[in-house]
Amino acid sequence: MTTYNAKDWLVVDTGVRPADENMALDKTLLLAMSEGQIPSIFRFLRFEESALVGYHQSPEQELNLEFCREQGIAVQRRLTGGGALIFDPTQIGWELVCRRDALPQGDMASLSQRICEAAAAGLSLLGVSARFRPRNDIEVEGRKISGTGGIMDGNVLLFQGTVLVDLDIPRMLRVLRVPLEKLNAHAISSVAERVTSLKALLGKAPELTAVQKALLDGFRAHLGLSFVRGDLPDAVAALLPEALAEVRDADWLGINRRARDDMPLRKATLRAPGGTLQAEMLWDSYGNRVRQVHFSGDYFVQPRRAIVDLEAALRNVHLNDVDGVIEGLFEKQAVDGFGLQPEHFATVLRMAAKDA
Repeated sequence: MTTYNAKDWLVVDTGVRPADENMALDKTLLLAMSEGQIPSIFRFLRFEESALVGYHQSPEQELNLEFCREQGIAVQRRLTGGGALIFDPTQIGWELVCRRDALPQGDMASLSQRICEAAAAGLSLLGVSARFRPRNDIEVEGRKISGTGGIMDGNVLLFQGTVLVDLDIPRMLRVLRVPLEKLNAHAISSVAERVTSLKALLGKAPELTAVQKALLDGFRAHLGLSFVRGDLPDAVAALLPEALAEVRDADWLGINRRARDDMPLRKATLRAPGGTLQAEMLWDSYGNRVRQVHFSGDYFVQPRRAIVDLEAALRNVHLNDVDGVIEGLFEKQAVDGFGLQPEHFATVLRMAAKDA
């Protein structure tokens, strides 16, 4: 039996599991924590090949469900928000489940930054230069290597992150809702400029145990956490069957089901003094929001990473708010668009939103 003091975090590695089991474990851990049955938990998790939508997303709008069915890729819904994620056994998930007072005080944004900085410090121990990128990503040289997200349930926190140890970009694009005509070398190259993996950076994939150790070391150093390894508490195993039945029920995956046509793929091109600017975006007509956007075209922008940061900042932003987001990033990073101004980016987004 594992022994630990009140301040210790119990580290558990639940191995490779189906997506429904991992989601059910999240529900169970939250419940057990709220009932005071378990200590603070730091869990490492891995998945059989799966596509996970965020809590507020619709699978029909985010994923190529036909391809998932053909390939036997499980589709599940996370408890946390954010965008769709593609998992396979090569990826590592990590999560913290605790009472809010077990971590530094502050609002959710500041806490997310502290947690991401700890994870980035850990990943840097592997020989990469990882850093936090607002709002909730970890990047290496401008390319995303980890996404994160969290929820509060009463005074209990669930905060999750991923580590891209290896990455099959063509397969990822097939799983996500990307038109077949766009699955070409240019699309793959474009994604590779924005997303990376430890294998791509280091030349080979590090051992999973090395990644786990690095992450724990980062949390020790930056948040002062102390860890003891052990197994899932018995209280979690006792609650798991009921939670598993809940996530396997069709109603769970269908919570936010919306028609595919409510989030069309749209694009527009603007010829501006600084060049030609094209926006391709997933448009949430239900919420009048930019779900995701990719900018391309014939133009120059400095610093180069400003475009990647802008795309990240515009995720799930209401159309009425895009001007402020774009202007804020231009000001913060002192962006030089060589003639391209914030209003040009806002204009091309509105043009795309109106595209039938």
